[in-house]
Parts: sequence; structure tokens; C-alpha cells
Amino acid sequence: MMVRLFACCALLLAFTNCESTARAGVPQDMVAIPAGEFLMGSQEDGLSFDDEHPQRLVYVSSFFIDRNEVTNAQYRHFVDSTGYPPPSHLTPQFNLWNKAVPLPGSEHHPVVNVSWDDAVAYCRWQAKRLPTEAEWEKAARGTDNRRYPWGMDWDVSLSNSASYWAGRTIEFTDGAAWKAFWMTGDGARASQEHGLNGEVLTLPIGTFPQGASPYGLLDMAGNAAEWVQDWYEPYSYLNAPLSDPQGPNGKLLKVVRGGSWLKPARNLRVSDRDYSLPTDRATGIGFRCAKDVF
Repeated sequence: MMVRLFACCALLLAFTNCESTARAGVPQDMVAIPAGEFLMGSQEDGLSFDDEHPQRLVYVSSFFIDRNEVTNAQYRHFVDSTGYPPPSHLTPQFNLWNKAVPLPGSEHHPVVNVSWDDAVAYCRWQAKRLPTEAEWEKAARGTDNRRYPWGMDWDVSLSNSASYWAGRTIEFTDGAAWKAFWMTGDGARASQEHGLNGEVLTLPIGTFPQGASPYGLLDMAGNAAEWVQDWYEPYSYLNAPLSDPQGPNGKLLKVVRGGSWLKPARNLRVSDRDYSLPTDRATGIGFRCAKDVF
């Protein structure tokens, strides 16, 4: 009996040590995404866009990815340590830093007004890199082909989006509807009442814990959209590799994922693909970093 008890205790201790060792191998504030296949893109379901087709079974090697979007406080440490230029915007009221310091109260908001090159520079300083588009989507949706990080059904209360600020589901039929909402409608009023500089409606990271992805990543839908590694081409899925795709050999636009506080519900789906010039420093675009396991 004592031998059996000792054996059980030894087994439990060994298991605990293995778990601790596994956790110790994950960099601080990052999440390990296991290797394996997932469904990338969308079927033609009435919500998806042409650049999400065809849906494909894609293999992604294991990697680490930040649990949260990079914050103003973290980016300030980078700026202070390296002398790198702070985030900036050509329009004064959209500039959320003053004399290389983020606006008071915004320290734990995701950093925005950063270009693709700025994001790359920060990740390199951290001995990390930007995630590929495939890595980002797998981390956001898991392996059960969900539509949003939290599941299949849309919920206005689970992410920072245009719908959250309106208190109802928002879909823009065209650019005029988007402009009306943000210039004179509910969005404009929310920006004036709650926005940084009376404009920008980012929120502290992790404000919506119930909206986490299957791997526990936060703000994979809304808050700040996120730069990823890949160049954007609208029909790249037609002939993209099915194992660790790195994106096409583009030259003009970089992929942006996850939607932002500015976006309607349709653009917060995990398969939605947005894009921007790599030099853009938009108020709705930030980033998170990834890292190779080996």
C-alpha cells in the first residue's frame, strides 16, 4: 500500500514538474499555439468577401504570440530605450502622444498611429517578429472554424467596435453610411464623449475577457486592427501554399487583421482581410508580436 502511494505521489510530482517546465518555456505574456491544421478563410456564406475564398485546410507550425496588443506603455519603453520616433499622425487631433509621451490615461490602450515598419522595429527589439496572416487567423479562431474569436454568433458586448459604441449591431452599406455614423451620428457622439482627444475610441487591452480566442488571446476582434507580416493580394488564397504560408510577393499593401473600434460587425470576423499601405499610421491600426518556438 505504501509503495503504491509513493508511486502515485511520484507520478503526480513528475506531472506537475512537466507542466511547470512547459509553462516556463513560454515567453512572458505570450501564448503557445500548437502545430496543426485549421480551416483558413471562409466559405461563400453571405458574410464573407471574395478575398477570403477559397476556404482551405492549412497547416501551421507551432509558434508563440502575444496575449495582448502592444500598449502605449510598452511602446514608450521602446521609444525611451532606443530613441525611435514616437507614434504620430498628420492630423493633430488624431495624434495621441505629446512630446514622446502617450496621453494620460491611455498607457494601457493599444498603441496606434504606427506604420508597418514601426511594428517590425518594435518586434525586432523584443527579439520577436510580426505573425504571418495564417498564424494570426489560427490564433484568433482555433480549429473549430468559428466565425468570431468567441464563437459563431455575433455579440455587440464582446469587442470594441462601432457596434459596441452604438449599443446595437452596425453594418455600413457604403462609405456614405460609414461617414454619417462617424461624422454626425452615434459614432461621432461617442468619440466626443469618450474618445482620446475627443476622437479615438480605443480601450484598455483586455476590456472584453469574454471575447477571448480559443487560446486565450484578447482583442483579436476590435480595439486596434493589427499589422501582420504578409503582403496583401486579393486572390492569393487561390494558389497559396497549404503549409506555413508566408503570403504572396506583393509590393504595395500589407495585410491588416482583426478589425478595429471603427469597424462594423462584418469586419470583426476572424477571416476578414483588410489592408493598408505599410507607411500608413492610422488611428485604428496597432499590432502584436509573434516568436518562433525554436
